[in-house]
Amino acid sequence: MSTTVQNQDSNFESFNHATRRSLLFLPMYILVPLIFWFGFWALGYKMEWNAFGLGALGWFIALMLRGPLSALVMRMPQERAKNIIVASSGVLEESARLVLLAVTSASSSWAISIGQGWAAIEVIFVMVNIVIIATLANRTDEKALQAKQLLEAQGTIQASPLWGILERIWASAFHIGCTLIVAFYPWSVMLLIPLHSSVNMITVKLVARSIGRSSLFIAAIGITTIIVGILLI
Repeated sequence: MSTTVQNQDSNFESFNHATRRSLLFLPMYILVPLIFWFGFWALGYKMEWNAFGLGALGWFIALMLRGPLSALVMRMPQERAKNIIVASSGVLEESARLVLLAVTSASSSWAISIGQGWAAIEVIFVMVNIVIIATLANRTDEKALQAKQLLEAQGTIQASPLWGILERIWASAFHIGCTLIVAFYPWSVMLLIPLHSSVNMITVKLVARSIGRSSLFIAAIGITTIIVGILLI
């Protein structure tokens, strides 16, 4: 067996170990929306489940709108296309958030519930992605091997799953905070669009260098945003 093949087998074994570990931590992701639900319940804001569902729907619609954009940029150089898709997150999500609040309600409890639904569906999306990645562990077909190599090259697959859970906490705080800010000041969407896109682009670049720095950055943004939102209630 050649050295190259041995190294590849070693890398894939490391990949398989990492995915098994991620699955063990998977139930902990459910704690993220529960933390925010309990926190706002303690502040006296009960969950409005209709708003929660609409928040989840709003996030899903924003995600689906990336489909046509992805088709438009697919012929571009990979890095440029990736940057455009990441940058579009602010435009699509904040616009969808504004429209959703405008056509329903902008009351405090309603906006809080929309924000929690928005954040919770993203947590579920991440959980689904973890399961999908884990299914690659026992596959040896060409597409699976290419996917494993790509994930290994990103350098995040070996990180502790706790980083992913922390990232969901900070991102959830950001989404709930943005929802509250837009509910009280609709014009703020003009500020939140570039902020949202910039945060995502900077996070992508930071995580490739240091997942700790990336987490610290998104934590600072998420905590600040939700504090501003809560102060507006």
